[in-house]
Amino acid sequence: MFERLQQAADRNADGLLMRAIRRLSQSEMPDGVEIEALDDGVRLSGRKLRQRLIADTRLRNIGR
Repeated sequence: MFERLQQAADRNADGLLMRAIRRLSQSEMPDGVEIEALDDGVRLSGRKLRQRLIADTRLRNIGR
């Protein structure tokens, strides 16, 4: 009964997710930090990333 409504909601959610992933992957990153768009999110990589996430507000606030 609600299959079409569920399918439309799923398509809408997928579109919103992909827009958010694209927006995050195009955001400004500090030197030495790379961001990669994936199908289900983004991947951050870089040297000493754990310490940099604590110290750098641009990294700490990613996704907000």
